[in-house]
Amino acid sequence: MRIGFGARPAQAFALLEVLLALGLSSVMLLVLYSAQRHSQAVLVYSQQRHHANQLLSQVASQVWAYPQHYQLLTSELNASDARCLAGHHCAPTAMTQAWATYWHGHLLQQLPQATLTVACADTCSAGQRLTIKLQWQQTLVSATTSCPLEMACVSLHLTL
Repeated sequence: MRIGFGARPAQAFALLEVLLALGLSSVMLLVLYSAQRHSQAVLVYSQQRHHANQLLSQVASQVWAYPQHYQLLTSELNASDARCLAGHHCAPTAMTQAWATYWHGHLLQQLPQATLTVACADTCSAGQRLTIKLQWQQTLVSATTSCPLEMACVSLHLTL
């Protein structure tokens, strides 16, 4: 009888070890899942920053190419302006609107609730500062003096 009685505590101890191992495994899987989700969110944010920088670079090149028409970069979109980007000869006004249509239709799709602003500090004349700002919704960022909570902001300052 003593042999059977001595075996039971060992079996209970083995069951306790298995339950403890399952509990720790569950916690580790939860930690790995959380890390994976955060890593995915950081990757998406990195891609959004890349698209935002690409957009700012294109906007800046258009401001230099058509300095009198930069206000049209944030104007109403016109589907017929797309022919200007297909190689047709267009006036500077139409070309600027074509770029605005392209940005709103393609690049801004990558940025949720994005807004593009192009404005001067005081007057838009030679030597003045032009600010191009792109802002979009992003939960990973915190508020700054120039950007509200959960909004990512990228800006570029040019001297006219």
